[in-house]
Amino acid sequence: MPKVKLKQGRQAQEIGASLVGAWLKALPPAFTATVSVVDSTSQLTITVDMQNAFASGDVIALRTEDKTGGLRSVKVGTITPGTSGKTFRVVDLAGANINYKGKDLKNGVVSKVKDLNDATLLSELKIVLEQIVDAKVKLVCDAPTELTVVLPALPEGVVTREDLIDYLGTYHNNAQGRHYHDELASAVLFGCR
Repeated sequence: MPKVKLKQGRQAQEIGASLVGAWLKALPPAFTATVSVVDSTSQLTITVDMQNAFASGDVIALRTEDKTGGLRSVKVGTITPGTSGKTFRVVDLAGANINYKGKDLKNGVVSKVKDLNDATLLSELKIVLEQIVDAKVKLVCDAPTELTVVLPALPEGVVTREDLIDYLGTYHNNAQGRHYHDELASAVLFGCR
């Protein structure tokens, strides 16, 4: 049983569509530049193929050429003087250096993206979600290196352990082979991805 009810005429998949819509709003239509050189991985520094494509403090995402690795939600740090803005350090959102140990970024791409914690983006998404569900919405944005876990409220009508066992038994009997704990684990591990 869902924690909140959908508003009249609304469907659950609209929630997922709204989240994907927020991602689309945060991403540019195409990548901004290609990584020409990885100058350092201990304090991640890269050179890109376009002059002045980025400014210090821009939120960016990088991915490998084969699209199987990279970094999300990082920033342009110090830009190396005399490089026409092509060489810069990549730092985390707090401004700390990154010791990159992932796949080779050479020939990968860099895009300027909107920070998913952007106040306007979150406000707009909250408005959309509150038009779908009959409840106040509290948004929390996952960090790429953390796992945000929300302990769900107890199911409606559950006030004792026996109630919970009965609730889970009913769920299992009606869930066509799915198990409640598996569904919760999937929600935690994969979230909206």
